[in-house]
Amino acid sequence: MVRRRAPTVVLLSVPGTLATIDPVLRRASVRLVRIASVGIRPVDPATWLPRVARDLEGRTVVVTSREAVEFGVRPWLRHSGVDPKKLEFWAVGPATARALRSAGIRRVQSPKAVGSHGLAQTLGPASPRSVIYFRSDAAGPRLARALRSKRHRVTDVVVYRMVSAPPLKLEEQRALRSADVLVVSSPSGLSELHRRIARAKFSDLAKRTPLVVLGALSLRAARAHGFRHVSVAPSTTAQPFTRFLLRELDHARA
Repeated sequence: MVRRRAPTVVLLSVPGTLATIDPVLRRASVRLVRIASVGIRPVDPATWLPRVARDLEGRTVVVTSREAVEFGVRPWLRHSGVDPKKLEFWAVGPATARALRSAGIRRVQSPKAVGSHGLAQTLGPASPRSVIYFRSDAAGPRLARALRSKRHRVTDVVVYRMVSAPPLKLEEQRALRSADVLVVSSPSGLSELHRRIARAKFSDLAKRTPLVVLGALSLRAARAHGFRHVSVAPSTTAQPFTRFLLRELDHARA
């Protein structure tokens, strides 16, 4: 009797994304291969701190990644001396919320819907806010524009930059070829993957491999890149996400 190989999931993301899913997938006998989608370079805080050093109390702070906490929120709080309890913090995703709490922020709010779009919907125009938005250069100004369209005043601050990831290792290339499901956490991750592998290999991956993405922006990017089978995870919390992922694996291997 031929033993069927363990299902393989390849996660293409910034290091640390969905960090809590590993033990859950191991218990389900799923092989998880993580591939870094990009490199990260912090922006010197001295170049942006003056923009956010005035009129601090009562502001709303928006972050959409752990890196925005590390390279934006932490140095800002350290240099400004503002009391975090006098600010409103919003995080996109549970990992970002955990990063804020580890930085000493006790009250963190999150939108119910996944992604930046969900945050823009949640922060409606009923109560205009003064928002500081810490982000990467790759995130772009889309969220800032969406918040401004709802009458919020937004200070849009790039605190880290995405740089090209190293070439794929041989074992990473093999994992992509054998993946039952590919998970990509951002549109930039898809663009980088397109750059890092041969056009024919990328086209084959897009045709045959089911893709799970996080949010509407990644869904649009996946369709633009020609992926045929794309689904959007309803949550990035470990248990709901892994339940969804295991169902996608069952469909892929049926």
